[in-house]
Amino acid sequence: MAVIFENVYSYLIVLSIATLFLLAIKNKLISTILAISEKTNTIYDELLLYSIKTPTTYLITFSYLLLFINHLVENKIISIVFSFSSLTYILIITSIAWSFLRGLNFYITSKPFIKNLSTDDDVTLITETYEIVIRILKVIVFIITALIIMQELGLSISGLLAFGGVGGLIVGLAAKDLLSNFFGGMMIFFDRPFRVGEFIKSPDRNIEGIVEKIGWRLTIVRTFSKNVLYIPNTAFSSIIVENATRMSNRRINETIGIRYDDLDKMSNIIDDVSRSLSQNTDIDQTQKAKVYFKSFSASSCDFFIYAFTITKDWEEFLKIKQSVLFSVAEIISKHKAEIAFPTSTVYLNKDVSKQ
Repeated sequence: MAVIFENVYSYLIVLSIATLFLLAIKNKLISTILAISEKTNTIYDELLLYSIKTPTTYLITFSYLLLFINHLVENKIISIVFSFSSLTYILIITSIAWSFLRGLNFYITSKPFIKNLSTDDDVTLITETYEIVIRILKVIVFIITALIIMQELGLSISGLLAFGGVGGLIVGLAAKDLLSNFFGGMMIFFDRPFRVGEFIKSPDRNIEGIVEKIGWRLTIVRTFSKNVLYIPNTAFSSIIVENATRMSNRRINETIGIRYDDLDKMSNIIDDVSRSLSQNTDIDQTQKAKVYFKSFSASSCDFFIYAFTITKDWEEFLKIKQSVLFSVAEIISKHKAEIAFPTSTVYLNKDVSKQ
C-alpha cells in the first residue's frame, strides 16, 4: 500500500509540473501572438485567440484532474461510474462550445461589420440584425452541445427530438403573426426599401411620414401631424411603399390658363416662360424643362410647365416653385394678358318681342 501511495504521489508531482509548464507555455504563446495580431487590420486572428484563451486554460486544468483521477482508478484507490473516455469527450465538447460562444460575443462586441458600412446604411438596424443572428447561433450551439452530452451520457434523445418537433409546430402556429413580422423585418433589412430618417408613403394605406425606428416586429413612422404610426413589418410585404427621400429631383408640374381673349399671345408667353426656365440655376438643366400649349378648357386656354429642381429638400423646393410661378405671372402680365378664372358669358337677344 505504501508503494502505491508513493507511486501516486510521484505521479501527482510530475503531472502538476507538466500542467503548470503547459499553462505557462500556452499563456506566453497566446500573449505573443495576440501582440502581433493587434497590429494587423483584421480582427479575426484576435477573435480566434480570445475564443480559445480561457477555455484552453480550463481544458488543461480539468485534463490534469481527469488524468490524476484516472491514475487513482487504475491503482484501485477509488472507483467512478463514468468511463475516463466519456468524461474526456464531454470536456472537449464543452470547451469547443464555450470557445464558439466566446467568439460570437467578441464579434458582436467589436462590431467589425460597422467599418464596411456606407453613410446611407442604417447602423442601428444592421447592429440589431447581427445581434439577433448571434443570439440564434448561441442557442443552436447550446442545443447541439446539450444533445451531444446527453447522448454521451447514455440518455435517449429520440423522444426529446420528437417532442421538440411537435412543440416547435405548436409554438410556430401560436406565434404565426410574430414570426411573420420577424421575417418581414428581415426582408426590410435585406431589400432596404427605406431606412431610419427617410420619408415614406403608401398609396395603398394611410401611411405617410418619417421613419423613426425599424424593429423586428414593428416599424415606427412619425406623421406630419406628429402622430406616431406603429406598423407591423408584415404589412410591408403586401403594400406599395414610395420612398420620397431617394428621389433624384423634385418636380414642378403646373397647368396655367389664360383668357381666350389672349390666345394670340400664347405662343410668345410660352417662349418667354421656356427661356426663363432655361436660365434658372435652380432648375435641373440636364432634364430640359417643357412648356407647351395643353388644351382649350371651359374658361381658359391652358399651357403646362414640367420641370425638375436640383434640390430634393421640400422647403427649398417650395421656394423655387414659388419663384417660378411669380415669374410666369410677370411674363403673362408683360404681354398684356391675364390669368383666367372660371367665367360664364351670357348672350342676350336685343330684339326681344314685347309682351
